[in-house]
Amino acid sequence: MKQALRPVAYALLGMIGFSAIWLTGVQLRAGSDYREDPRNIRAARAPADTARGRVITADGVIVAEDDPAGGRRYPLGDRYAHIVGYDAAAGRRGVELTRFAAMRSRDDGSIQSWLLARFGADLGPPDVHLTLIDAVQEAAVAALGSQTGAVVAIDPRTGAVVAYASSPGFDPNDVVTGLVDPTDDAAQDRLLDRAGNRLLPPGSTFKVIVASAALRSGITSQTVFDDASEYVPPGGIAIHNAGGGDCITGSTITLEDALVVSCNVVFARLAVDLGARAVVSAAERSWFNRDLPWETGAAESLIPGADSLDADTAALAQSGLGERDVRATPLLMAVIAAALGNDGLAMAPYVVDSVVAPDGEILDVTAPATLDRMFPASVVDDLLTMMEQVVERGTGRSGGVPGVRIAGKTGTAEGSDGPHAWFIAVGPIEAPTIAVAVLVERGGSGGAVAAPVASAVISTWLAYES
Repeated sequence: MKQALRPVAYALLGMIGFSAIWLTGVQLRAGSDYREDPRNIRAARAPADTARGRVITADGVIVAEDDPAGGRRYPLGDRYAHIVGYDAAAGRRGVELTRFAAMRSRDDGSIQSWLLARFGADLGPPDVHLTLIDAVQEAAVAALGSQTGAVVAIDPRTGAVVAYASSPGFDPNDVVTGLVDPTDDAAQDRLLDRAGNRLLPPGSTFKVIVASAALRSGITSQTVFDDASEYVPPGGIAIHNAGGGDCITGSTITLEDALVVSCNVVFARLAVDLGARAVVSAAERSWFNRDLPWETGAAESLIPGADSLDADTAALAQSGLGERDVRATPLLMAVIAAALGNDGLAMAPYVVDSVVAPDGEILDVTAPATLDRMFPASVVDDLLTMMEQVVERGTGRSGGVPGVRIAGKTGTAEGSDGPHAWFIAVGPIEAPTIAVAVLVERGGSGGAVAAPVASAVISTWLAYES
């Protein structure tokens, strides 16, 4: 009998041993993932005075750290407030929320931390390293100044965000000390992340998307259109050019020149001629009506559906100008500009480069990832050529950088309490390394107001890169 039970006992012992090894492996492999997941309620409820690591820019500037007196402090005040956020008794937001668990000490009394310590690992609080570059961020904040708006700058090759600014700002130190209550209605305007969550009509920057739909349909940059002073869509009211007259000569105008001078009449008629499905499809390929993945969350940019615009030709014509019910965030417009700088392929935007332990071990790293093909490679060269002329001789001349080939597009959005000034740009055209979107709310002309902000940011990036 004993002999018969021996194999059963061995089998049970083997199963127990295997279970112990497997469960230990699960804790070793998944323990940190569970601990760092923002959905982890225990982590979210952890006290604010828990020792944590620093938040550091790509060029080594500390933007968040523990205060020896307790709590957190933010050495640069409002410069990174909307992306880094804060950790205070009133709550957490920004990277301070999304990476809260990742910055905590790994010595949590678990088997995993015991084993790591036994093998000599430093279990002190890890640091979060951002993709943001302080010199470029400072240039974006300075160029915006006291104007209400946002700037986003992206490396089109990877999707790394190198500047992310929103104005007006707030000092997160004031939230920590209780001088600012983030739940107070009076504070909401300053706390609003205008880069990722402000939805406004993109104005004529949207003409780049309409132009891409036209090029896909077989129209070329040299296709000729009537140069008229107004266009009356079926069932709608007259649409006029900025200034009220013809765009150039009053005779004919090419698609390229229509983009260069931002000819409303041509693009309103073009949207109607292309049809709602072509326009909406081009917009949705550019991530309108889709949830854009972003570290701290972003609003969804919007365009009405094709059926809706098919039934309202006047709305379709106005949508061709980036007006009526079209809405976009500066973050998405920067991603669109970056896609043009990457042969039409958009990379997913990201702002956290890595999480690094005190001993230098890289605990987590963000690998560049493809978002989607926003533009066919076959139309990108034509779009960039036309956009370069916008900066060389058109509405975007103040967005240029001496000695550098920049492609850009201005926008002056009249709707939703405008005019709102927009500018998107990418360069250097021959090998793009930077894409920028600028919004200045109620700022007036995109060429006069938003374009110089982009120029300052691009110049700073190029100086840093060299």
